[in-house]
Amino acid sequence: MPKQRIDDEYLREFFGIAGDEEGRREMADIRARLERVQFDHNEDICTIDREPDGMFFLESGTAVVLDREGEQINVMRPGSYFGEYAVLSGRRRLSTVRSVGRTVAWKLGNEDLMEILRRHPNTYGDLMKRVYGQVSRKHSQLLTLSRMQRGILQHPRNQEPMTPRQMLLQYGLLALVFVLSLLLVPRGSAGPVFLLPLGLMTAYVLITHRTLESLVAAGLLAAVLYYRSGLSCSYADAVMETMSSMDNVFTVLVMALMGSVVTLIEASGAVTAFKKLADRKVRSPRGARLSMLGIMAVTAIDDCLNMLCGASGLKSAADEQRLPREESGLLLSFLPTTLCSFLPFSLWGIFVVGTIRSAYGGGSSVLLFCRSIPFNFYTIVTVLAMVLFCFGALPRTRRLKAAGQRVKEGGNLWPEGSERYMAPEEGEIWGKIANLMLPVAVLALTSFAVRSLWSGSLLLDSACGLVATLLFMFFLYCAQGLMSPEQFVEHMVTGIQSMALPILLYLLTICFSTLLEQQAMSAYFDTLVEKLVPMSPLMPAMLFLVSTVFTVLLGSSWAMFAIAFPVAVHVSAAAGVSLPLCIGAVCAAGIAGEKNCTFTSDSLSVGNAIGCDPGAILRLRLPYSLWFTGISLLLYLAAGFLA
Repeated sequence: MPKQRIDDEYLREFFGIAGDEEGRREMADIRARLERVQFDHNEDICTIDREPDGMFFLESGTAVVLDREGEQINVMRPGSYFGEYAVLSGRRRLSTVRSVGRTVAWKLGNEDLMEILRRHPNTYGDLMKRVYGQVSRKHSQLLTLSRMQRGILQHPRNQEPMTPRQMLLQYGLLALVFVLSLLLVPRGSAGPVFLLPLGLMTAYVLITHRTLESLVAAGLLAAVLYYRSGLSCSYADAVMETMSSMDNVFTVLVMALMGSVVTLIEASGAVTAFKKLADRKVRSPRGARLSMLGIMAVTAIDDCLNMLCGASGLKSAADEQRLPREESGLLLSFLPTTLCSFLPFSLWGIFVVGTIRSAYGGGSSVLLFCRSIPFNFYTIVTVLAMVLFCFGALPRTRRLKAAGQRVKEGGNLWPEGSERYMAPEEGEIWGKIANLMLPVAVLALTSFAVRSLWSGSLLLDSACGLVATLLFMFFLYCAQGLMSPEQFVEHMVTGIQSMALPILLYLLTICFSTLLEQQAMSAYFDTLVEKLVPMSPLMPAMLFLVSTVFTVLLGSSWAMFAIAFPVAVHVSAAAGVSLPLCIGAVCAAGIAGEKNCTFTSDSLSVGNAIGCDPGAILRLRLPYSLWFTGISLLLYLAAGFLA
């Protein structure tokens, strides 16, 4: 929360001024430059399209921010500051700030502000970042939380550091496993050596619930058993081989570019753009649910992005219609990943297509992914169920009924224990829906059109589409004055940085999968499947069930995909089962496993987004997810016999 008084402490913190003698002289100079101004009710402090005359620090009273149509888009309270964007950018005012009642503010003229900032270049840099950041602090925290754990589910007990005794015990046992494996498994062994690193990863993640560390430990063991050239050298050779593949280079490039596109959309303020429309149009709880579904459907290029758009756009409208926050949490918990799984150019789709390409080898992995979508039964069942839920036609669990009864009796919209996840309303920079929808439309169009025009046949190339989209966004955002070219590049770099963890996870999973393949995993499964050919109609259901359980145990669908897709390819070839059906079963299992996992990070992200206890959201989601999993399993049994 901002400070309530524009006193010396406030100004010293704002401009980064020290408390020594020189700082006191600087403070006296700033105070001399500040002009106290007073405004009556309905008087404009700043007027849209006018030349800037300075920035303002609100001392007392309230002011509202109005857009070009005269609609209120923000509220300024004591301790807020505004007007700095136009001064620093040299552009006209982007909005009108109007006094509500009598207000008092301190004004710092254009030349005075620039003179102070020239003496404090660090403050100038920090202020420019705040100006061009264009996303509220709450959204930034949510974004960091979601993106840091993208593809990794984090167990609560791993928040605490390990004791020396725990470290000695855990890593001592790990070292013992390595030594025994090297001593007992001879070089060139004909047995199923791959079971050792696979078993280590499974056991390690069950004990520690640390997916990334489990992948590294299991990959180190697999590399040592295969290369026999020392711990670091073996793993370095395996990682280098993975990174040398052009297919993997393509996937990494596309993931990095997608991070830039998503970050730029958020930086434009477009994640809040739906709020004005929702506040004006939503008139019932059903309308709030359907609007949330619609917003997430049209922003499904990234699960974090569409979760933020749905939460920020509908939170106030849903509260206005007295919709229990558990209902919003259920939609936001189920829909982001499931909707993204239909699009090969979404971030989820890019990762899965890259993993399929690594396992499938020949042919078009994008086409195979698209052919598998009708067989992604868990996703289809979930989306249909959520549509029924929006219309009030889905049977409600006991907890959901209790939430509705609580609100009906005049109780809180949120369950008990939600208070710690609520954040005060903060000043946000409002964007335009077009600044989100136009880039999404350009991405969808150019991903198919660019390469297809050059080749003469229909091809999907996400890299070409993303490059074209970034060029379009550069002119779209810079022409509106949302950011300078330098800030555009800075946001691009920030987006690439935000994808470091997903890219690392992708490379480690592909590396581990390749090492298992080199240790005759495929030959072993081919032999096993040949013995089970009479049971081939059961294979899709078995793939779905085993992969779902494996995802729950691993805590990550991304790690599971790297192991299960090669198995699915070999099961299809050896048992004569439809390959799109097998791929669809694995894709569905990845989402089902995460939704059935009890320590998934998305409940925490959703809880923070809407101000609701994540535990309540998780307890609501699990019964539905188990039902959806059971229905999907029956569908795979039926498809296995019909295919």
